[in-house]
Amino acid sequence: MGLQPERCFMKTIPAYYFLSLSIIIFSLSVVFPSSVAEAQTVTGSISGEVRDAITKQPLPGANVMLVGTTRGTTSDDKGYYVIKNIDPGTYLVKAAIIGYESSGNPDVVVIPHRNKMISFNLKVSTVEMDVVTVQSDFFSRPAENVVSMRTLSPEEIRRSPGSAEDIFRVMQSMPGVATAGGKSAQLIVRGGSPDENLTLLDNIEIYNPIHFARTGESMGIISIVNPALLEKVDFLTGGFPAKYGDKMSSVFDMTLQDGNKELYNTDVNLNIAGFGVMVDVPLADNSSMIFSLRRGFFDILTGIMNKPAAPRYYDAVGKITYDLNPNNRISIVGFYYIDQIDKAGSTKESSAMSKYDYMTRDDYGSAFGLNWRSLVSQRAFVLTTASFTGNGWTTRQGTETDRALRGEDILEKEFTIKSELTYQISPALDLKLGGQIKMIDSRNESWIPADTSRNGIITPAMTISYIPDMTSKMAVYMQASYRIVKPVTVSAGVRFDRFALTDENNISPRISLSYRFLESTSLNLAWGKYVQSPASYQISPDPRNLLLKSSAAVHYVVGIEHRLADDTRVTVEAYHKELSNLIVAPDSSNLLLNTGSGYARGIEFSLQKKFTEGFVGSASYSYSISKRRDKSSQALYDFEYDRPHIVNLIGGMEIGKGWQLGAKFQFASGNPYTPVIGVVRKGGVFYLVDGDANSARYPDYHKIDVRVDKQFILGGWALTVYLDLWNVYARENIISYSYKADASGNIVLTPKYDFGITPILGMTAKF
Repeated sequence: MGLQPERCFMKTIPAYYFLSLSIIIFSLSVVFPSSVAEAQTVTGSISGEVRDAITKQPLPGANVMLVGTTRGTTSDDKGYYVIKNIDPGTYLVKAAIIGYESSGNPDVVVIPHRNKMISFNLKVSTVEMDVVTVQSDFFSRPAENVVSMRTLSPEEIRRSPGSAEDIFRVMQSMPGVATAGGKSAQLIVRGGSPDENLTLLDNIEIYNPIHFARTGESMGIISIVNPALLEKVDFLTGGFPAKYGDKMSSVFDMTLQDGNKELYNTDVNLNIAGFGVMVDVPLADNSSMIFSLRRGFFDILTGIMNKPAAPRYYDAVGKITYDLNPNNRISIVGFYYIDQIDKAGSTKESSAMSKYDYMTRDDYGSAFGLNWRSLVSQRAFVLTTASFTGNGWTTRQGTETDRALRGEDILEKEFTIKSELTYQISPALDLKLGGQIKMIDSRNESWIPADTSRNGIITPAMTISYIPDMTSKMAVYMQASYRIVKPVTVSAGVRFDRFALTDENNISPRISLSYRFLESTSLNLAWGKYVQSPASYQISPDPRNLLLKSSAAVHYVVGIEHRLADDTRVTVEAYHKELSNLIVAPDSSNLLLNTGSGYARGIEFSLQKKFTEGFVGSASYSYSISKRRDKSSQALYDFEYDRPHIVNLIGGMEIGKGWQLGAKFQFASGNPYTPVIGVVRKGGVFYLVDGDANSARYPDYHKIDVRVDKQFILGGWALTVYLDLWNVYARENIISYSYKADASGNIVLTPKYDFGITPILGMTAKF
């Protein structure tokens, strides 16, 4: 009675599809050469602000230069600058002023009749300077973030091969991050699950930043935030400071750019995933707006392919910024999305006995907030945020006679007020004091019919109605960063969290140290405790789950960073995460317990070069182990997100006027799964018998992605056309298996594959 795989051959893309894509790009390059030459007389501009990185005070008189040219200017008394009449192209823009470390942005693209916003936050120099230096810091970071941090710009996100311009897919190539496959944009960070990651958008917590993903799931297709809106993304994979709480693995902190104050900018974007429009405009005096609206095409594509499922999505993100006066700025941020799936006529086996032919699914979310930044003195500012976030979904599954045999109505709403004071006590000592309070309103209603699992376990019909009274979460924190002597900086913080629903208090101390023992080399250390409170989807199935407490992780991180050049760095980091109080399911009931424990540890090697001199690249290798146990008396087992070996190699270059070429190689060990080892017969029906938990592994995952971009300057606007080709050698990566027992008691195994060779053609028009 052996395994009998049912081979699922991948559908290959016809050769004429590739040919047509090549013809489009080649034809455009032939048709528009005169327009490209003519456009050299049409110019764009760059503007922005130069501020102190700690106090946010404007820095008048800062020099802002286009490196390699004679173009430049100085900032005014508000720290604002503008450089006009710049020829189209890609520039390194640097800001410098005596007494501060200079900072450079190496990847600024100027488009005709458009204004590009580039702002700089300069750090006070630790070295006496009488003249402005030429060197720039491309890897600057706050004193409290000394380990496990990457910052990416919109251009780095846009041209990353294999990402389809999606923020989260780009981050899947960072050190210590494992891909969940091409069909998922979720982040698996240092052996942790996706729901252990904190996501922020302009200081507002976002619970679901990915289309077609749900809390507690590892799937999700594409980011909800258009990367063209972003000023930067900070990604912290461990050892993060006290301002971030209620998550154990990572922080994904997105900052939206302010709308520009000079010109009306419009982007129109089209690719296989959807259609989008972005506007970036000045409004009245001292105010601006940036806004994006997108509509997905997945339902149209599935209709063309005659598939039963019709997924569609919409999202909108925007920001309005207004300066009340030189010391007070407010910004209004809005975020909304809806995902819908209708599936009919396709029989999908949900268990050993039941089949659901019909499904409807609606996911929706929103976030609206007001940020108020007030410069209360020359050495201090306060950032206060008031926000509302909502996240919910409805599902109906059934048959022709009853299309709502099972379903769920989930809704979570939060009202948050938080404030943070940053005070520079002296040039060597910075202090942050902050606090927040959340009011939480949740609803969880679901129902399932009686069923029998593939293992023969009978599940009775069940209805959940969980509508608790509004509850609250509260937190206060303090973080101080002190430069003891010139090469040594220590940052220490502590955070207090209270969760009223479970009547729980937690104190989380954190400390980090950076020692620059050579001019270009530093030793970095971090330690901290992190807690994560139980989510409503975990509490709701059983009243006894109100006794759940927060899970905890203690991070130990040590690393060395060496600058090979201003634009290139090498890092080596080792980490250990000790996990306790993990929430586990001890049996097939809905009762959950805090009896889980485990650890994750590993080492990461990384080389990163910023985009300068027409070339960008990175290389990383990560080795890690992630183990869990469900209770202290049991043996450790491999966690489902354990991926011991991860390799990412990425390179990109300019290969001609307006042409860019990029390639990425990804390799990851197969993640563990629980295999089926036999069958048992009960009442004339064969049921499957599982082996030990996560005792087998899927085959290793690897692929190569290639991206080609061509930009055309067309008299007064620009058109960028790109081909992002995923999995160019058509590797059949297996991401899961499904098992069933046939009428003769044979085990039938069906592999589920990731995307085969997949071309994504896109274009963006900029006006």
